[in-house]
Amino acid sequence: MTEDRIRKALEELAAPLAQAMGLTLWGVELSGGHGRGVVRVYLDSEAGVTVDQCAEFSRDLSVVLDVEDVVPGSYYLEVSSPGLDRPFFSPEQMRGHEGGEVQVTLRDAAQGRRRYLGRLESVEPDGFVVTEENGQPVRVAWSNVKKAALRYQFPAKGQKA
Repeated sequence: MTEDRIRKALEELAAPLAQAMGLTLWGVELSGGHGRGVVRVYLDSEAGVTVDQCAEFSRDLSVVLDVEDVVPGSYYLEVSSPGLDRPFFSPEQMRGHEGGEVQVTLRDAAQGRRRYLGRLESVEPDGFVVTEENGQPVRVAWSNVKKAALRYQFPAKGQKA
């Protein structure tokens, strides 16, 4: 089974569990390689996600994964909220974060580079636009995104967030 198919199967198993707990499945990441892999599941809700909710979800999902056996080999299961530097798993998740700083890694180089850091200008159904510090806008096709994440900007000392 390919990595994309494993991720899709994990999402199909995890989403109803999250919904039953009043949470939303934010995304699933697979990493690792030789030895033990890592399955990371991110949960979100408007009220936030507690450590207890993550632990309960992890226990429930572990049972389901033991029965369904969708992840080959041994792996570690990690469950958390997306956090301040939240990873994005679709362009739709980027909506509402326009004006924030994002860090992007591409599968294939665009304009001679694979990594970009800049302000999220706009979100489109199939991608987004990032403006780098030099003022250059870069349109990014979602199909070329390997990884994209919000970079939380801490307020200057003495200022409120």
